[in-house]
Amino acid sequence: MYEIEAKEVLSYFLGSWKVQRVVSSFGEITGQATFQVNDEHEQYLDFQEAMVLPNAQHKSQDQKPNAFRTYQYRMTNEGFDIFFSDGATKGDLFLSFAFTQASILTSHHLCIKDHYDATFEFLSADQFELSFSVVGPKKDYSIQTTFTRTC
Repeated sequence: MYEIEAKEVLSYFLGSWKVQRVVSSFGEITGQATFQVNDEHEQYLDFQEAMVLPNAQHKSQDQKPNAFRTYQYRMTNEGFDIFFSDGATKGDLFLSFAFTQASILTSHHLCIKDHYDATFEFLSADQFELSFSVVGPKKDYSIQTTFTRTC
């Protein structure tokens, strides 16, 4: 377990990361992600990920990224908030994380009737995990993502 304080989270995330994601009932997805300081607000980070969704003709390691997403991380005294920064939900709050202990942040979000529970866990200076579970009348899945620093 890697202990980190809220005031250190911004600098911890900065840089490039290898992403390995497992989605229940779907499989493994791989890709890259970057965090960089926002041009207008120094307490905001812009997050971009480029993932490879495998298809039947090619193995995922042979493909170029074909799924992209961006978010904005805004630092708070307790942790950080994640906002959508693309698509129809641009500018909307996605999740709000607060520290529950020195290496773990948690979030619960109700979106209509769907419950989103998420946990960030800092494993080391160069690795963290983000876990989601989504349960609702029409949703029931989990996502486990491991981020490993590349530079």
